[in-house]
Amino acid sequence: MPDEMRHILISGASGGLGGALAERLAQPDVSLSLWGRDTGRLAQIDSRCQTKGASVSVVRQDLRDPDAVCQRLQDLDAERPVDVAIFNAGVSSGLSPDGGFESAAAACRTLMVNTVGAVGMAALLLERMARRDNGHLVFISSLAALYPLPGSPAYSASKAALSVYARAVRSGRAGKKPRISIVYPGYVDTPMSQRIIGPQPLRWSADKAASYIVARLEAGADIIAFPFFLFLGIRLLSLLPSPAADMCLRFFSFSVEPDKDSLLSLRQQRQEQDDPDQHGDGA
Repeated sequence: MPDEMRHILISGASGGLGGALAERLAQPDVSLSLWGRDTGRLAQIDSRCQTKGASVSVVRQDLRDPDAVCQRLQDLDAERPVDVAIFNAGVSSGLSPDGGFESAAAACRTLMVNTVGAVGMAALLLERMARRDNGHLVFISSLAALYPLPGSPAYSASKAALSVYARAVRSGRAGKKPRISIVYPGYVDTPMSQRIIGPQPLRWSADKAASYIVARLEAGADIIAFPFFLFLGIRLLSLLPSPAADMCLRFFSFSVEPDKDSLLSLRQQRQEQDDPDQHGDGA
């Protein structure tokens, strides 16, 4: 592998936006490390990126195992230093279509993947990149980080926490490497957003979002928020008294269809409620 090739790591590369970012960045002078959980989807993206001339390696990794994630990332960076890391991995949870709250398991999973997993990876690379005096860390947050969405409390909290972490690091390292960028996307047409039942104003395709993000990063932008009018609306919400803002949000209320992992956790939770003695905790 030629030394002059840029090494770009993308977590959540088997998702809609992550895959689109990988394909948008794929070119002959790029080495891509694509992290995700869907091996079939990763194989498809791998093939398309190699067709564009990129060197590609795929890693199947669950970000809910911080020790394994950090060890694997440390080994990867030691073998070939990462030049750009895009922390895109994310899951969502929210109010269920029947009006129920998101389960404890689903909320914890959302925070583990979206915040703990990303921050753990970033902290490790931050130290190593700082020693090398190079690098670029890109945090994919969400417009939900700027004003919480009642339909998806844990998701809003996870993206807000990720944004605050990135902002704190960015403020403390102004003018120093690694460069820190934060992306605040609105609704993007991905399998995750397709589980939302309710309005998704100004939704962009994954390809359009990826092209915009890469173009803005290449132009030197460190804060990227889109679409503009949705970003403006959310910023205006934060200026309103809470009762008025809450009233506005009712027009955009939504629920979230549980994904496979959420359904499994719900079944387990119901089984435990129906038969508490099986765990030795019954009366």
